[in-house]
Amino acid sequence: MSLVTLPFLVVQPTKAHTATVICVHGIGDDGRGWNPLTNELAPALPHVKWVLPHAPQRPVTVYNKEWLRAWFDMPSFSFTETEDTPGMLDSVCKLDALVKAEVDAGIPQERIVLSGFSQGGAIVLLSGLGGRGVREGGEGWKLAGVVVMSGWLPLRDRFKSLISPHALTMPVFWGHGTDDPLVRYSFGRKSAEILKDQVGLALRWGDKGEAERAAFGSAGVSFLGYDGVLHAACSKERADLKEFLQRVIPDNHSG
Repeated sequence: MSLVTLPFLVVQPTKAHTATVICVHGIGDDGRGWNPLTNELAPALPHVKWVLPHAPQRPVTVYNKEWLRAWFDMPSFSFTETEDTPGMLDSVCKLDALVKAEVDAGIPQERIVLSGFSQGGAIVLLSGLGGRGVREGGEGWKLAGVVVMSGWLPLRDRFKSLISPHALTMPVFWGHGTDDPLVRYSFGRKSAEILKDQVGLALRWGDKGEAERAAFGSAGVSFLGYDGVLHAACSKERADLKEFLQRVIPDNHSG
């Protein structure tokens, strides 16, 4: 594992620090893009430290090679071109360093959540569920959970060969707007279905019935769609994220 090289912001807990959420932004944004959401959720999760990293700047093909903060290059939003595997693996290494820093500071990996929006959602899937196939010298993390908001499954043609032994027991919350014009809702659903059909994760349509809602935050993917929402997180999705975090990293300690 390498030392932390990413710049990042921190929102500190307001009581004893017993869990950490690492929030990974999308293309062209930076860690500050998560600030409104972390400020909204922090009062309900006073034990959580929020880490908001900034991606490196790089030329992004889909935006006419403009230099933007991005976790890897994107040829287009059709998701049919060759993917930037080296860029993805480099970003996994950088996120690993952030996770390791939290573990070294005394937070168990089972009390850490990786959360990402858009391209950030894609990279946290690779980092959170990936094993030796995406990193050197480690089988992957046994995290409290992974959050994907308006994201997609990267390297989907070979994702099964990349997973860690902990992937099948990892809780995943996947939220997606039905009217997303960039990462289509249908593509988000297809990505979740690949995790079920090819990788073997349990898949629940989290807004369909009491039984599936009761399993929210347990092993497998809970996929929730938000009617009429574009490439953004609506108030209902933010409330669902809060509930997910309260389930996977509950405040079990007073202080």
